[in-house]
Amino acid sequence: MSIKPESLSRALQSRLEPLYLVAGAEYLLVQESRDLIIQAAQQQGFLERQVYQVDKTFDWGELELASQEQSLFASRKIIDLRLPTGKPGREGGKFFVDYASNPDPDILLIISCGAWDGVSRKSKWASELAKTGELVEIWPVKPNELPAWIARRMQSAGLKVDPEAVRLLAEFVEGNLLAAQQEIDKIKLLDSGSRVTVETIRSAVSSSARFDSFRLGECILNGQAADGLRVTAGLQRTGVAIQAVTGALYYTLSQWEGVRSAMASGEPESRAFSRFRVFGMHQAGVRQVIRRIPASKLSAAFTSMSLIDRQSKGQEPGDPWQTLDQLVLDLASAGNTGRMGNARAAASGG
Repeated sequence: MSIKPESLSRALQSRLEPLYLVAGAEYLLVQESRDLIIQAAQQQGFLERQVYQVDKTFDWGELELASQEQSLFASRKIIDLRLPTGKPGREGGKFFVDYASNPDPDILLIISCGAWDGVSRKSKWASELAKTGELVEIWPVKPNELPAWIARRMQSAGLKVDPEAVRLLAEFVEGNLLAAQQEIDKIKLLDSGSRVTVETIRSAVSSSARFDSFRLGECILNGQAADGLRVTAGLQRTGVAIQAVTGALYYTLSQWEGVRSAMASGEPESRAFSRFRVFGMHQAGVRQVIRRIPASKLSAAFTSMSLIDRQSKGQEPGDPWQTLDQLVLDLASAGNTGRMGNARAAASGG
């Protein structure tokens, strides 16, 4: 069965399906839908959760084994599978078809796809998953729909907002829903109870301009490793949650990987840019970055972000901020070997 994300909460109140396929290029809405499913499952006794990040080296045999193992804590468990490209390949597709034919009642399988198109939707594996469970399809919010989307989010946050302020925020975020939601959350924190005006938006944008999480993507895009490390240091120093930082970076990298994968499959560049919401002046930079950063390194970045998430929750040893620094350094320095040596020294003022 297929439903829209806005209908998911109501559906979860009446029934928890054995599996969910959450698919779409809007990272924020995918994340929110996944969180809703996890919350509903935990209320029904699914207390253990295993997260898997699919890349080119992913072992589908490991996932098959996990789907057959009993929970370590004698409870029902969630398998949280992240599939950024929306392309499981032949082995992954076979696993999905086989699993959909006989799901384990003590396991909830959640598959999140960061890219989604008509080909994926009509694939055998997606069709079989949708028959057994639920397909939550998330299509991009169109530019002309964005102001209304922002207005609804602000109203839900209890904010009173001027129409001009909504339009200004829509222009600022350039279609990035995650950036829009982060600004709304910040405005609510700073100005709850007061009316949101154009000046409110300008002030909020100005205060976040220097160390904004999305600046990391720009540094990587431009091969500025030292600047990227300065940004991560500033974000950590000012108390920004690392999940917000990696969420913003995930959004950016998903755009790049989506465009790269689409073009590698023969899709025209203009259509790939449009589908993954890369507009105007950003197109030249993305064109360069997918040439500069090897596909294997870009794919491995999603595994690193999964590690950062587990480290931030105490599920893996290591400092998540140090792992993030290494990720930024690797991506920004790819193809720029002359800049790599002095990046860390420059970032620390050395």
